[in-house]
Amino acid sequence: MPGTTTEKLVANINYACGSGLADCRAIQEGGPCYSTDIIKVANYAMNVYYYSAGHEDFNCYFDGSGRIVMRAAYILNEANWILHEASWIA
Repeated sequence: MPGTTTEKLVANINYACGSGLADCRAIQEGGPCYSTDIIKVANYAMNVYYYSAGHEDFNCYFDGSGRIVMRAAYILNEANWILHEASWIA
């Protein structure tokens, strides 16, 4: 979220990666998603946690600093899949 402090992002990373649900090896030094950009690292950790925890809205709260932004793309993909399946039936 805009305005989230570095300290809060670090807390989110620690929470997500320390939960036992999120596999954060990719953002560790030497990993394929390693970055010194705290926003990118927090984004990765929070997303992995969200999906690992069951991708429910409450799994993305992070004390008010998380937000789901890809729901429309998911719905569009579902609609495209339904259209594709319908074309096989027709």
